[in-house]
Amino acid sequence: MALQRLRDFYQTTNANSFDDLLKLKVVVTEKIAAASFHVRRTVEGFDYYKSGSNEPMDMVDRTLTSLYEIGIKHFQSLNTNVKQDMPSDWKFGFEYLPETNISSVQYDQIPYNFMILTHIQVMNPTGKSKKVITDPVVLKEWATKMQVQAPSVVFEGQLSIEQQRMLTSVLAMSNEAFEKRFGNQSFTEYAYKLFNPSAYKSVLNEDLSKPIDGLVVSFVESTQIKSFKLDAITSIKEKEGDGREASHMYQITMVDILEFFTNFKLDGVELTETAPDQRYLQLMSVMFNAYVKENATKYIGVDFNSAEFSKSELFKLNTKWIMNETTIRYVENPILGELFKIVIGSFNKKKIKESSLLNQTMIEQLNSIIDDIDAKVYVENTDENAVHHFNNFLLHNKIKGTKTDLNEALKVDYKEQGLQKVNMFVGRFQPFTLGHAKVLESLYNENKLPVVVFLVKAAKEKKDDAVKRPYDVDTQIEMFELVKRQYKFLENIFVVPSAGIDILFNTLRPQYEPVLWGTGSDRLKAYSYMANSDKYRDELGVLPDFGMFEIKRGDDDISATKVREALEKGDQKTFNSMTPNALHSMYNELKSKLEMSLQAAESVQQDNETILTFEQFKQYDIK
Repeated sequence: MALQRLRDFYQTTNANSFDDLLKLKVVVTEKIAAASFHVRRTVEGFDYYKSGSNEPMDMVDRTLTSLYEIGIKHFQSLNTNVKQDMPSDWKFGFEYLPETNISSVQYDQIPYNFMILTHIQVMNPTGKSKKVITDPVVLKEWATKMQVQAPSVVFEGQLSIEQQRMLTSVLAMSNEAFEKRFGNQSFTEYAYKLFNPSAYKSVLNEDLSKPIDGLVVSFVESTQIKSFKLDAITSIKEKEGDGREASHMYQITMVDILEFFTNFKLDGVELTETAPDQRYLQLMSVMFNAYVKENATKYIGVDFNSAEFSKSELFKLNTKWIMNETTIRYVENPILGELFKIVIGSFNKKKIKESSLLNQTMIEQLNSIIDDIDAKVYVENTDENAVHHFNNFLLHNKIKGTKTDLNEALKVDYKEQGLQKVNMFVGRFQPFTLGHAKVLESLYNENKLPVVVFLVKAAKEKKDDAVKRPYDVDTQIEMFELVKRQYKFLENIFVVPSAGIDILFNTLRPQYEPVLWGTGSDRLKAYSYMANSDKYRDELGVLPDFGMFEIKRGDDDISATKVREALEKGDQKTFNSMTPNALHSMYNELKSKLEMSLQAAESVQQDNETILTFEQFKQYDIK
């Protein structure tokens, strides 16, 4: 969200209140005209967020532009110890400027390793920001660790009477007075000297003669911080006069593409990828190729009227995840590359509001095509660990039969809250390991409430069930009942057909009422969509503090895959070292059932394709 301008605030508040504000501690930093970039550590690595988005970037986002790849590469190359030190509930925010020519302000240099750390958001279990850290000392410490630039503090402390007078004087100026005063003098120099008389350069410029985006003036009172932007009044006119008219060529292109895609037969396309974003790119490549084959000549010499800064190589299409050779050959042409960006960017998410580019009729037609595309992307068995966009997640579950469509009411059997407060966890336990015990205990330790476990018994078996899910429900429940005696915080276990939020609540009530829904990072986003939906929360009548709890897993966590491997090898010593003591008596039973499951898998062929071996399925997975 953009900062409120200090001048606007001054003109809308009373003089006494503003004078009181000026007496508080003040921290002044420079705001850079750059892209916003956020990074958050996960179990698998990092989630990256582009400007204005609360959803992490996926392959589609990163295909649309190469802009953020330099920053992503930087974090991937960080020392392992630094990565592990980054709290997973902290979201680091940066001003990101990999090239000076992509900024609206002329800078002499770029930040150290392209980024300036400006703030840290501390996230709560529901995925919302509960606190923002802007303390320069903390930011400098973390900037050093992550090898990026710390915010340069122009001023920190109490404003003198003279500084207060100078600041109030410039804020009170009319537009005409401001233009007259700073017609021949740099406002940058005036603003910098107001707070720091010895300043001679800005953060990225060698002197104070050149314009800057502005200064961020933060007033600190106890734990409350109010931040405003101090910038030149003339910058308003510059921005107003810099707007480009909507591209007429874009409108013509969208009308033509909509007509072609409306008549395109999706049934004839076979998708071989598994993750939704990969399947989407695969499908759009096929549709794009068909469109270009018939319409390429329409785009000879076309100019899509892109902004000047977007002509940088960093804004070009990123072909890393485009697997279709014909598409790759087409997009080598700059015009067709821009056309492919329009295609994958336009059909990725439904549109709601009309704009100068899309009228209501076009939006309805576009959204209808998106429904067909989404159904194609999700109708087949996709990667259950993949992260979905919100609308795609809902569609995915709707196709799968889960009651999570926000346009439909939930089925709520019990309106009243349950009698006993508990935490809940959805898992597979194939078999139960010390890793499971660790993550469930971390959930219990968050509020000392007992933990209820759900087993999801899918209606349809998967090809890899024999290898990754060899134990039936009765065996899983038997394991749980044994370990429950060892870990007193375990309360109960239930078998459900899916992890739909209404199904979980209906199963718990009237006996139990959930407070925290614990899950690993791989499921956090998907479950959070349901847990944080205001509509769902209202229909279910949840407790005010009901929310998600992210269970942090490290490289030392024991996976069920490793335990199954020990069972397959007949290594009872390793099995005992990785499972609770209460489960050791089941060694022979678990070993026998795994062997039978693997033998059955080896003798079966599906669609003339041999079942993968156990070795091929080995992966980190404590579920």
